[in-house]
Amino acid sequence: MPSLRSKAVHLVSDLTTVILNPISDEPSKPPVDGQGVKNTEKEASEEDSGDPDGPDTSSFTAFLISLLSSSDTGSHPVEDLNERHAEMGDAASASEIRENSGKKSLLSRGKQSLGRAINKAAKLSGFRQSSEPKTKAVNESKLVEHERRPVKVPQEIASHFCLPDMSEPSLLLSEDLRNALYAALPSLVQGRNWLLLYSTWRHGISLSTLYRRSMLCPGYSLLVVGDQKGAVFGGLVEAPLCPTNRKKYQGTNRSFVFTNLSSHPVIYRPTGANHYFTLCSTDSLALGGGGHFALYLDGDLLNGSSSTSETFGNSCLAHSEDFGVKEVELWGFVYASKYDEMVTLCRTEKPGICRW
Repeated sequence: MPSLRSKAVHLVSDLTTVILNPISDEPSKPPVDGQGVKNTEKEASEEDSGDPDGPDTSSFTAFLISLLSSSDTGSHPVEDLNERHAEMGDAASASEIRENSGKKSLLSRGKQSLGRAINKAAKLSGFRQSSEPKTKAVNESKLVEHERRPVKVPQEIASHFCLPDMSEPSLLLSEDLRNALYAALPSLVQGRNWLLLYSTWRHGISLSTLYRRSMLCPGYSLLVVGDQKGAVFGGLVEAPLCPTNRKKYQGTNRSFVFTNLSSHPVIYRPTGANHYFTLCSTDSLALGGGGHFALYLDGDLLNGSSSTSETFGNSCLAHSEDFGVKEVELWGFVYASKYDEMVTLCRTEKPGICRW
């Protein structure tokens, strides 16, 4: 490239010299000696004065040469600049390629990491989905086991409560047993006075009478049974007790059964296995279900039976599965404001046979 530039400069300078020489170097007439000397002196003085009338071809030639040389030297930076731009473009394209490749590699790595994260999340979600039912089943089994465990009420805790009034003394409930039962009652009825709705010694041995008198005080009622061997047991039912010819259970999961066979009263609450809480028919009354009844009383209220039930997860409540009934009581719970009125109603209500 430098040799071509130098040759071009020399060629331009030669062309300039050839073209401009007729203007600057015209052939003059041979001067006379005196006149020639004068003209020579005059030209010398004009050159010295620095104000030439005609064009200074030598200066113009030098100017062109300098211009061309400057253009030559200037063209070199331009070319260098172009080369630099090209190099920069190449570098930029290379950097863009690297950047694009980097982006592609970063994108591919991101996709790979995202894919791994999605797979991990899917595995985790699958593990959670597969483990949740197990955890739920374990929790439910623990809950069932916990609910199946009999709740024993210590005497110290049972005697701590300030018990409400009773309409008349009970032949079956001791103070300790009553304290334990009061602690097991729903909070809705705690604090209410106890009202004797039915007892075999006062109202006669009749299941229909028990059903009829349960209508005097709707809501939760406590059924208490005593056998011939001294065991006291029963359960919480929901009045009124409505007998039906169909096998239709009634009650809620607040129901429970109890017994005093051990040294402390034992409460058996629902396990959640079923909703067979209370079954009323014209010839029997039963609590619990699922294979066997937790408590069963016949229509004469003379005989009964008790066995393990799935509803409460209880053991036999009496001394033996089949027992003879000694006494049956049904207690209702009344607000203090209506207590006197309800006591009067219960005492004036004439006993009779209820026809369903």
